Amino acid sequence: MKSCPRCGSTYPDTEQFCESDGTALVADSGAGNRATMVVPDGDQSAPPIICPECQGKAEPGETICNFCGTQLQPTAPPPGGYSPPPAPPRSYSTTQTAASPENFVPSQNRISTGGFDAEPDYDAPIEEASFGQRFTRGLGYAIAAIIAIAAGAWFALHLSSNHASPPVAVASPALNAPTVTLARNMQVAIKGGDLAAALKRDPTSVRSVFDSNRDAVLDTYKQALERDNTLRDGMVVRLHVLPDGSVEGGSVMVSTSINPSLDAEVVKSMSDWKFAPSGTAPVDIDYPLIFATSSSDIGSLEADLNTKFASLGPDETPEYASAPSVAPTPPEATPEAAAPAPTPPAVAALPSPEAPAISAPPRPRRHRAPLPAPAPTPSVSDRVNEALAADKRLRRVRAYSSGGGLVTLTGKVFDDNAKNVAERTVRNVSGVSGVIDNLTTDTSVWARNEALINQRLQAEGLTGVTVKVIGDGAYLDGTVKNKLDRDRAATVAVMAAPVKVRTNLIRVDPGFFGF
Repeated sequence: MKSCPRCGSTYPDTEQFCESDGTALVADSGAGNRATMVVPDGDQSAPPIICPECQGKAEPGETICNFCGTQLQPTAPPPGGYSPPPAPPRSYSTTQTAASPENFVPSQNRISTGGFDAEPDYDAPIEEASFGQRFTRGLGYAIAAIIAIAAGAWFALHLSSNHASPPVAVASPALNAPTVTLARNMQVAIKGGDLAAALKRDPTSVRSVFDSNRDAVLDTYKQALERDNTLRDGMVVRLHVLPDGSVEGGSVMVSTSINPSLDAEVVKSMSDWKFAPSGTAPVDIDYPLIFATSSSDIGSLEADLNTKFASLGPDETPEYASAPSVAPTPPEATPEAAAPAPTPPAVAALPSPEAPAISAPPRPRRHRAPLPAPAPTPSVSDRVNEALAADKRLRRVRAYSSGGGLVTLTGKVFDDNAKNVAERTVRNVSGVSGVIDNLTTDTSVWARNEALINQRLQAEGLTGVTVKVIGDGAYLDGTVKNKLDRDRAATVAVMAAPVKVRTNLIRVDPGFFGF
């Protein structure tokens, strides 16, 4: 049998080291657990024995180092008669004890010498980390923190992009600015004239005239939008240009939206254009114009205009033609005012023998005032507009007569009942043979804006929200699952139509799924 000289545990002869503390095992002599030498009674003050291998201390009389198992040699006492106090006797148990912090030495801290494990030096100073190690460790912590912050920010943006498509807006977003432009797929056409006129009136020069006068036409369109903000149109305007470069007249050959008031204002604005003098014959120039409030409307308006213009016959009358200005006819002079008053013949007095002849004094000439000119007869358009202005419900309606008693109505009224009133009023005017009703209603505009908003809400997944449009105000109602969707519904409403959210009665229900 073998035993551990440190903890006293016994092991078979085949084992070499103690399982509890790693100390080399020694053979059991049977008389005791340790191999010791007998120390005389008078030598109790002998100094401890120092192991030459591990520098461990052993008690006097021990022949084997308890730490590394090296054979010990007795150490001579130090000079000067110094004798250290006797060490307390050690006792070793023959029973196996559990390892403790006081008696267990980790295997990685043992010093291998000659096949035995030496006890580590617990008094050695702990090596501190170098500056490079501390810097590297701090840099690693900083990089890890930056990566964590960046990942959190990305995750937050990802969630916000999935659950809130448009940002919550406080005010209504700005609409696209109105624009007037030439159609891209339709050419400016030049018709008639001679060779000299054709050389001067080339497409480049006539386009430059449009570019120079675009702002005036745009101002005309903006004024029309003040009366009807839904106005969008495409038209082909034909100008009759004289050889001196002036415009004699104009007409709208075809348009996508029949609106005689806008046609008349556009033709009037373009009639003030000035071209370069050329040739000896007048020419006709066709300008394809697009009037839109959003760039997304230009393509559809241009396609519609191209289709209508292609189907226009050669002898087709224009939708609108400007009438030449007629100078007022001066009132006819009456015969009395035109011819001078006849001079009465002189009467010769007979001589009297008694008195000399005396001639009568001339009578004063009497001038007659000219008769007042007769008042001009009002046209059919004037009579119709006067009748419309007398009704408060029809004060936004304008009438235009192209001849023959046919009257076209443009403008806006409140509802369909007001449209019927306007048509009856016009038909009761003398000289009217027919009515073309191009009026729009406030209620139809409200219904269209309401449909646009509901369509956009459905597309954004806000199926539980409804809207009611009255005038320029939108009134929201319904149920959503969080406050973010409630604010998003208001933003969607003002982006889908030119309205303002007057009331938001949407309720937030976390359990609502919108099915």
